Amino acid sequence: MERQYTPENITELKENEVFVFGSNLNGNHTGGAAYLAVEKFGAEMGNAEGIQGQSYAIPTLDKNMERINLTDLEQSINRLYDYAEENPEKTFYMTKIGCGIAGYEVSDIATIVNCRDIPANIIIPEEFTHVSGFKGFDENMQCRGFQYEEGKTYHEDGEIQACQSGFHYCKYPLDVFGYYPPAKSRFCAVEGFGKVSNDTDDTKIAVSDLKVKAEIGIAGIVKAAIEYTKKRCTNKCNTEEGKPATAGYRGAATAGYRGAATAGSYGAATAGYRGAATAGDNGAATAGSYGAATAGDNGAATAGSYGAATAGSYGAATSRGKSCTGKHGISVARGNDVKVRGGMGAILVIAEEEKERYEIASWKVVIVDGDKVKPDTWYKLQNGELIEC
Repeated sequence: MERQYTPENITELKENEVFVFGSNLNGNHTGGAAYLAVEKFGAEMGNAEGIQGQSYAIPTLDKNMERINLTDLEQSINRLYDYAEENPEKTFYMTKIGCGIAGYEVSDIATIVNCRDIPANIIIPEEFTHVSGFKGFDENMQCRGFQYEEGKTYHEDGEIQACQSGFHYCKYPLDVFGYYPPAKSRFCAVEGFGKVSNDTDDTKIAVSDLKVKAEIGIAGIVKAAIEYTKKRCTNKCNTEEGKPATAGYRGAATAGYRGAATAGSYGAATAGYRGAATAGDNGAATAGSYGAATAGDNGAATAGSYGAATAGSYGAATSRGKSCTGKHGISVARGNDVKVRGGMGAILVIAEEEKERYEIASWKVVIVDGDKVKPDTWYKLQNGELIEC
């Protein structure tokens, strides 16, 4: 059966059909699809969300007519899906919610529309079937023995079921570290489309068609994680000087100058100049100059000039001061009199710059083997040679 998509222009509906449109928390349906919903399909002024006549409102703007965060929007999407499953006799036509006056990126809306398997009686715009994400590979660009190449698109026939069939990838950037540790893997931005299936623990998605876009590495994954969580951040940020910010599991925490930011597992924590940032397992922690960044196992920690970055086993630590990681991790430091440390099997990358200049004077890459390079021991460069310090 050929897949249906929401028509560009809907002017009439059958008795069992529902028009799904984007609204605002004031319930002022005065423009775009919202105006059409009032004129033709029974939408009620002042009613911000839910079923009304032959229409269903999903708020994309708050009472100040500013975009609501994607976390709240996803919760509204889930409430629509619950209602659709409770009313299987109805067919719901979702319009391009959020992509008009609200001004969301289509890719962001596509991600939350596919937050779970879409009920069979909900029809969505074709644009929302293309879901961006991230995928990890081994050093040869293979995943479970299948060879991938950057820039190519892959297709699989038959039924698609997460954890069983189809091409798998992650919607949340840092989830890739749960499948491929950062120290010895490659990471790409991807786009999935066609048939879609979400797994039950919400860490990956399976599709029939997958395009491998660009290789972005650990730095790209961390940057994407921060952007991802910022868009979903509610009241868990504090950018005032010296004020702490805390976010839970998969949350985003941002603190300003001399602030402290802490995020739970899968979260992203960012602190400004002289701040401290801590993220849990698979999280990303970033701190500015003189700051301290700490991430748990499989996480990524980045600190600026004179800062200290620490990551757990399989994690990545990058700093212009001191970098430390656990076993099988990667520790990178560049600057003047910088230091690196790692657990057994870790990769240490150290680059010493010329005094008062940013040009590299000498550099080395070594593996902590327990013989030539000891585990859990600080090293620096002296006259181009790695020495204990």
